[in-house]
Amino acid sequence: MCMFASSKSPCGRGLRKGTWVEQKALFKVQALLLFALFKGWSAFAGCQGPQRSCRPWLQPRHSCCVQLNAGDGDHPGRVVFLGSPSCVEVVLQRLVESQGHDFEVCAVVSRPPKRVKKAVSKTAVHDLAEKLGVPCVLTPPSAKDPGFLEELESLKPDVCVTAAYGEYLPRRFLQTPRLGTVNLHPSLLPRWRGASPVQRCLVAGDTETGITILYTVPKMDAGPIIVQKKMSLQGSETSPDLLDKLFAWGADLLVDQVIPKLLSGEVTMDTAQVQDEALVEKAPIITKEEGRLWPHNETAMQMRDKVRGYAGWPGTTLPVACSGSTAPLEGVRIKVADAEIVPIDSVSSFISSHAPDEELFFIPEVNGRAAVGLRPACDKVNALLLRSFHIPGKKHEVPAETFKKGYMSFQPAKWITPEEEAAMVTTSSGGTKKKRKRTRGPRQ
Repeated sequence: MCMFASSKSPCGRGLRKGTWVEQKALFKVQALLLFALFKGWSAFAGCQGPQRSCRPWLQPRHSCCVQLNAGDGDHPGRVVFLGSPSCVEVVLQRLVESQGHDFEVCAVVSRPPKRVKKAVSKTAVHDLAEKLGVPCVLTPPSAKDPGFLEELESLKPDVCVTAAYGEYLPRRFLQTPRLGTVNLHPSLLPRWRGASPVQRCLVAGDTETGITILYTVPKMDAGPIIVQKKMSLQGSETSPDLLDKLFAWGADLLVDQVIPKLLSGEVTMDTAQVQDEALVEKAPIITKEEGRLWPHNETAMQMRDKVRGYAGWPGTTLPVACSGSTAPLEGVRIKVADAEIVPIDSVSSFISSHAPDEELFFIPEVNGRAAVGLRPACDKVNALLLRSFHIPGKKHEVPAETFKKGYMSFQPAKWITPEEEAAMVTTSSGGTKKKRKRTRGPRQ
């Protein structure tokens, strides 16, 4: 019988009056016993206490996720891959297909799933890692999360590989892999350091680009270069296609050259090539406003390079005054794609001799397809041809023939300046009435 028991309690074991000190001592003893039991169970189950169990994104899919360090010659090197978008799936695919005696992919780290309406959407890399059977998939809310960093340290990786992961890596992360962290960057560093290297490269009109594999250091994209591969640009590439190609190249370089040299000690942070800071060009995050075309002060080549570089997101829009009837023209921004430059002399037969420079013209066929052309105000030599149009309020893109029938048949369409666009928007918005929401009256 408990020394603090009393026959007056509901269960026959209540506390006597005036024994608060004994009650407090009992609670302490019980708490210590429970804590000792929990710690013993945690050690038996291979768990690291309640911190790990309360983070579902840290749960490994298999128990082999936590092992002793490898890569010492008797065991394959342990590689952790970090990536998120679909353009770097090829890197993970190549790593998993090539793992064997030399190295193994012991974990994949990706951005956390997002809730889209009522569904939860995982990143492309997260989905692929689960399909490929990677033993451990982690999706921390931040690379600085202490629980995530503890989990990474428990993996004891030899090399971490990043490709468009989308998170800044703290110093504690960079100190974890035995041989360092390497990054696949789709540009010829030190040109275009930052979040949008491919887009900035195309918009700037570069004639060559490439893929760089470099060591990751605290400063963005500033680490020593391990290897680079160059390619010439023809002027027709778009950023989504170019990203896919460059990361495919990077995957081959990573598996065939970089990882073997890292594991053998042939390449180290000290032997890699230091970047020339005098040649640095920044590639900051793109804004939606950058996708606007301005024929009044941009050349045909500048607008074509914008269409190439901003394909996908944010896309490029052209300010146009048009009407699908005999009603007055209205200013609207039309999303355009599939641009090409041609000499103005080659399409002069399709342009009316009395048409002003800002009037759009239609070409039934050029290089096998119809197009709508425009003449930039500051470029009298070239014309810009557009073949894909997305009208605001419409669900799908339409070809040049459809745009011509709908918006160039009754009245000529023309590009407009920022001032004209602002005036048209003000006029159209000032004459519209806001619809009043109907409300159902009370039942009689």
